[in-house]
This record gives sequence, C-alpha cells and structure tokens, in this order.
Amino acid sequence: MGTKMLSLVLIIVWNNPIFCQIKINGKLTDSKSKIALPYVNIGIKAKNIGTMSQVDGSFAITIPSTHISDTLTFSLIGYHEFKAPISQLNSKAEIHIQLNGKVTLLGEVQVQGQKFVEKKYGIKKTGIIHFTDGIFKKDDSFEIGQVIKLGSKPAKITSLNLHLNSTREDSATFRINFYHFDEDQNIPAGRVFDRSIVQRHPLREGWLKFDLSDYDIRLNGDVFASVEFIPENKDVEQIFYAVKLGGSSRSFFRRSSLGLWVRPPHHYCLYVTALTDKNVPDEPEDVETPPTFILESDFSKEPFSIYLKLPRGYSKNTEITYPVIFLLDGNAFFDPISTSVDQLIKKKKIKTEPILVGIGYENAYLMDSLRARDYTFPASPPPDSFGINGEGANFYKFIKTKIIPHIDSAYRTEKANRTIMGHSLGGYFVLYSLLLHSIDSSIFKNYVAASPSLSYYDSYLFKQFKNLKSNDLKDTKLYLTVGELEIKDSATHSFKSFFQMLASKNFLLIQPEVYKNLEHMGTAIPSFEDGIEFVLGK
Repeated sequence: MGTKMLSLVLIIVWNNPIFCQIKINGKLTDSKSKIALPYVNIGIKAKNIGTMSQVDGSFAITIPSTHISDTLTFSLIGYHEFKAPISQLNSKAEIHIQLNGKVTLLGEVQVQGQKFVEKKYGIKKTGIIHFTDGIFKKDDSFEIGQVIKLGSKPAKITSLNLHLNSTREDSATFRINFYHFDEDQNIPAGRVFDRSIVQRHPLREGWLKFDLSDYDIRLNGDVFASVEFIPENKDVEQIFYAVKLGGSSRSFFRRSSLGLWVRPPHHYCLYVTALTDKNVPDEPEDVETPPTFILESDFSKEPFSIYLKLPRGYSKNTEITYPVIFLLDGNAFFDPISTSVDQLIKKKKIKTEPILVGIGYENAYLMDSLRARDYTFPASPPPDSFGINGEGANFYKFIKTKIIPHIDSAYRTEKANRTIMGHSLGGYFVLYSLLLHSIDSSIFKNYVAASPSLSYYDSYLFKQFKNLKSNDLKDTKLYLTVGELEIKDSATHSFKSFFQMLASKNFLLIQPEVYKNLEHMGTAIPSFEDGIEFVLGK
C-alpha cells in the first residue's frame, strides 16, 4: 500500500446510512440433467456477502442495496462459474439458474519411486498448547485452512485431519478443498483439484479424519488445504476446533461463500497425510520460535519472554545501526511478523530492515490471561472489569527501564527510531504510550495501533488526548486502524471521532486505515505489515 501522510485532509465515507435491501431467491440445477445442485457457493467475491444453496438447490440471499453495482457469482466445483449483475436480477420473482458442467483435462502427475510411505504435513501434534476457536456463528458458511508444504515431488493425498475441541450429539457436513497458494499475493488462489468432496461426520473431541484415499488427489509444492463448514437448516450447537499460536504456518479463513480470505493471528490444528517417496524428508513439526532471553520485572512474578530477529547481514558490517520495532503479544505475532518483514524486504517495500523485538510471556496461556493486566491503564471499576487490569504504567516503565536498555546495550540500535505495535488491548497500550510521549519523547517515535480497544474505562484515552496541546506530539507517526465490520457491528464505535479529534490537533503525522470487509481479529497482521511500511517505507 502507499504511504501518504494524512492530517486534516481525509476523505472517508464514515456514515452507514440504512438503505433498502435486495432480496434474491431461486433454484440452481445442472443444465443437462436438470438435477438440483446443492452446496453452490453464492456471493459477491471478496465482500463477505454470501450464502450456499440447500440440498434441493434452493437459495436465498439478502444484499444491501449499496452493492447494487456489484456482481453475484455462483460457483461449484466441476462447473463453470455463473455471474450476473445484481442490478439485473429480479428480486421479486424466484429465478432459475442452470450451471454448465465443465470437462477438465488434468495433466497426469506421476508419483515415481520404488517404495511409498505415508507422511504427515501440517500441524500434527495434539499435545501442543492450543486454544478453542469459535469465532464463527453456527449458521455461517465459513472456511478455514492452511498452507501445506508437500515438497517438489508429487504426493497422493490420503486424508485431511482437523482437531475438534468439543463433542456434539449429531453430525455435520463439510466440504474439503485444495487451492493453489499465490506467494506474491500471499492468499489462496484457484483450485488445484476440481472435484467436489462433501462428507458428513459425527463430531467427537479429537482428530476428525476426512478419508480422501479414493479421490486420487496428486499434488506437490505449496497448496492450501481447507475445510468448508456447511450450515445446517436447524438449531444445532456450535462447532469448536483447536488453534495454536506461534510457528511459521500460514492459516487463513473466510466467513462467507466466496468471501475475503483473512489471515488470523493463530494457526489451525490441521494436517494432511500423503503417500510419497520414502526418500522425501519428513516435514519438521511447526514449533514457535523460542525466546532469545527472559527478563524479570519488579511488578510481576511472571517473567517476560523477549523474542529477537536481527536483520540479514547484521554481523557483516559492524558500523550500521538499525531501527527497532517492539511488538506486543509476541507469543502470537512474532513468528508471522518475522515472515512479513522478510516479504517487505523482498518486495522492496521498506528501505531498512529493522531489529524486531517481540514482547511476550512464558507461554501463550499466560499471554491470554495477563495481557489485560499489562496493556491497560488506569484500573477499571468492576462493571467494566477485564479481570486483573490497570498495570499499564508499570509495564511501560518495565519497557523503558529494562527491555529497551537491554536491547540498546546488546545490539546496534537507532535510539531515535523506535516503533511500538499492538492489537486490540495491545493497540490501547500503544496509544497510552503515545499519550506518555508528551512528557517523555525519548522512548518511541512511531506508533502502530491496530483496532485499539478505545472504549476501555469509559473512553479514558479519548479524554486524555483531547486535553493535549498541539505541540505535545510533534515529529511522531501514528498508524491507526480498524476493521470495517467493527464499525458496522457497533453503533457506538468511537474510531471516527477519535481519529477526527487527533487530526484536528494536527500534532502528529497520522494515517488511518479502515480495512474493508474485516472484523476485529482480521486487522492484526495487515495492520502490522502496513504499519511497518508506513514508518519505514521509502
């Protein structure tokens, strides 16, 4: 993305006027056999507006009239896509759409070798620290998956396995998909296996296995394997599945048919098995980077883990100093943002590679429980309680007096070019640190606040910034972000008024970003990537 400096001059459509909605319903059939087509993906591509046809081929979708100029796409594996301008679809009468089947000539992939063995690719362990994910509603059609590195030699996929964290009394229906992974765009792209794989399984805690041995799926290289959850037309319990933090895996989700692929801060506990040549090396387990060192603090009995990534070539030229980026929630974000820094350098989006410092905890469980304590200030009263909270001043002092001096003494740093980045409550702490810049300008120069929790303690930060004078934050940069869906889902969201208040003072270089079609969790990684480009770009 570009890095234009914005202050008062900003054109953003903040208002969300309520327009009438376009209701479209109909039926989908095969153009030759006239058989009803179930599980057709229907939606506006990358807009998170979509649905899926039912078992009898019927469908119904409601579209905000703001999308009247968009195109509705109907997509099913093994059929040509059908596209229709929404403006031309009759919303009053049922429409009948016939999809044309396609004949796909697949190039034969030879699996060569004297002996074949079955190997696992992906996140394979069940004993790792992992959390339960349930961010999707039970009636959503959503899709989760991750990049699988199969290597250069073709392999025959025999199963896909997803770890569930709960048991449900009834069964559920799923579709398994395999996509090409676009390294340049860093997103799943077109399908690499054009055959529908729909299976129904009972739901039991543990590994859910999808047997794929009869489908003759032969692939190689980096592919994206996914599980698509088919919504039920009845009241059912939500499905919970396992995720882990840390590691180099790349996971993605999309919350509707044909929706936008989003990279979350976690990874899905998902792997495939494949028959491959016995001489192909085993894929190492995806483990998180260990901390470079541990630091104790005066206010916490729990130690802090500090993760470090030095620039390439750091040891060659001992005269060069480097900017430093401090990243909160290091247990979750250090590994993916390390990869992002490499990509930004490769694509020449930043001119100087930084020293990346992740600030984390002893493990991911402690991070989840202690971040509210360390990232907030002041302590909130019981009605607004996050549990233990309000230690932000002590945490800031710990960064200032322990972490920064340790990094500066051990590595060649640009002491006048430090950046701090955080998401959600971490974004709140970034803004709290920016507030303290008015009395202590020697710590940080740049700030990246991703979807900050602005409502904390009756919007405390808003009131404090409002009282600052115009020259209190001069020569600082702030990259401030929010997800478009966050604003739409909350009539009282204060991002707009907070930004406008900061911009009106004109006391810092500020660039806001409203990420289209993203919700709270989806803004973290793109905010950090774009924020690094904003503060270190050309």
